[in-house]
Amino acid sequence: MFGIDKICTFGIASPIWIILHGYPDPSDINPNLSKIMEILGLSIDIKEINSIYDNTPCDKGDILVYGDHANNCIVFDLYKDPTDQLDVIDFGVICKKSISDKVRELVDAMRNETDKKVKISGYDFTSPRWAHCVLKGENYIYSYVKQAIIYCN
Repeated sequence: MFGIDKICTFGIASPIWIILHGYPDPSDINPNLSKIMEILGLSIDIKEINSIYDNTPCDKGDILVYGDHANNCIVFDLYKDPTDQLDVIDFGVICKKSISDKVRELVDAMRNETDKKVKISGYDFTSPRWAHCVLKGENYIYSYVKQAIIYCN
């Protein structure tokens, strides 16, 4: 399908409101997320993501993928852990190596926003658990023993 050596994956775990709206100055859309979408040529409805997450019961959650699995996409893992009181989600970007430096800078900025509010440990930021499934273009993956549907736009 493609050469795995031609893409990069980036991921962070952060409260959903920081991913979508930013911190410490929340706005309609996190400026870093907006720039990532611009670089990848994507338009994502942030209100829709908020709505999906708000209507997701605990111990469930879909993985939303926007863009081309093989080249450039944004991933939101909206699984709601029943013990998570901070509404932490996994957010990821898959991109071509040619734009990876710009994307890395923006994902790092999002991680710094998170660090201003909450310290999260125990996550593997270099190899997100969803990355290989998304890159293979799989329509269904299994997450936390529950089935999570990948939406492609």
